[in-house]
Amino acid sequence: MARTWTMQFLQYVTAILLIVLLSFHLAERIPWITGISYHESLKSERVADAYSSYGWVLLLLAYAALFHGLNGFRGMLHEWKPRHGRLWDLVFIILFLVFAGIATYTVVGLPPLP
Repeated sequence: MARTWTMQFLQYVTAILLIVLLSFHLAERIPWITGISYHESLKSERVADAYSSYGWVLLLLAYAALFHGLNGFRGMLHEWKPRHGRLWDLVFIILFLVFAGIATYTVVGLPPLP
């Protein structure tokens, strides 16, 4: 796996990405920004429009959150049992790929809402 400083740098990058992307995502629900009520913004037509308009942002948000969370957990496991380092790295890679696949299928592969 990558060196410790590389993984820590990626942790900082994903933290910044999370701040930016999550701010954008939440701003889509604020009534005085969008001009519609919060409950109106959650209707299926609006959600389907969001997926078709900026689904790539949602997918990038999911990847960044997934990497950031799993990498933090991986770091804790490395501190807890350092001799199992390769195992923790393998668990990180497997979990990231499985959940990234689920996120991709959710954003890209599901049929549009009725």
